[in-house]
Amino acid sequence: MFEFAYRLTGPGWSEARIADEHGDAIVTASYLSDALRCLVEAVAVVVEGVPEARCSWDEEPGEYRWILRRAGDHLQIEIRAYDDLWGDQPDEQGRLVFSTRQDPLRVARAILSAVQELLDDLGAADYERRWVEHPFPSDALGRLRRAVRSTRAADGS
Repeated sequence: MFEFAYRLTGPGWSEARIADEHGDAIVTASYLSDALRCLVEAVAVVVEGVPEARCSWDEEPGEYRWILRRAGDHLQIEIRAYDDLWGDQPDEQGRLVFSTRQDPLRVARAILSAVQELLDDLGAADYERRWVEHPFPSDALGRLRRAVRSTRAADGS
């Protein structure tokens, strides 16, 4: 089981809920980073075959760092919290907020679905107005969609 939900909570603020059969976490971000684009691109590149991708969700202050690593047929996701924004601390110094090992396509489909739902609910213009600094990541969403299709075609699923 893997679940992902994403919503804008106020001007320039968002939160994601991520869950598996062992637990869940709420992770927030401010408009200081293009959080949704960063995550969608990171997931797309690991589905395409890159062994590791990272994503930083900036807080005021602080950071949530998403670390995605391919391990054979699985994707290991760690989310770590740091008290300082742009502190450049090593991964192990962050407090582990969430960790899961999943099928990469399951993760990609869950994120693709949540992001598409957000776009359907708000539209690109309202998303940009609410997120303040960054447009809706249509190009990243397209890349993730193509990566999922390509992987499914290669797997025959």
